[in-house]
Amino acid sequence: MATITAGELRAMGETQTLEFKRSLSLMREGFESLCAMVNSNEARGVVGFGVEPDGTIVGLGATNLDSAQQSLANHATQKFDPRLQPTIQAFQCEGLPVLVMSAARARGTPYHEYDGRAFIRVGSVTRQLQLTEKQQLSLSRNRDTHNGPWRCDKCGAFAGMVSSVAITAAGPRKVYTHSCGGEWWPAT
Repeated sequence: MATITAGELRAMGETQTLEFKRSLSLMREGFESLCAMVNSNEARGVVGFGVEPDGTIVGLGATNLDSAQQSLANHATQKFDPRLQPTIQAFQCEGLPVLVMSAARARGTPYHEYDGRAFIRVGSVTRQLQLTEKQQLSLSRNRDTHNGPWRCDKCGAFAGMVSSVAITAAGPRKVYTHSCGGEWWPAT
């Protein structure tokens, strides 16, 4: 089990991509926050269990960390649509066990739903997405309907417009390859 210092955790503080939960009894809220973070423009998030919102380490008590990790992983598999596979790691911090769960949204996925609802993170606040917001995310993150701007996932270059078309056996299709070998994605 790896170690992390309390100072390192406190320095992170709760942000748009980081949430602390005191215990595993707040698992549902932790997953809602993770869903909200991966749905934000940052497209990634981290939830730490066993940590107070102010960064105070309280640990997870006598929790069986292997069972807790399996439970979190199984819960994610059952409750996220499309499927989201978080990484779940156990750490010792000030001699106390904590679990850190992290995940990222795949570029081709406009948003994830947790238990039938989609959430978004604005600063350190998690809120449920409205239907019109989900529709807007689907449009703005769809490469085939996005008008720009664009960002290369390899070199970070920006472009206002991407207009390459390849003729294939299936007919014409848009090409999203940048000269550096990366791919153009909607810059949101």
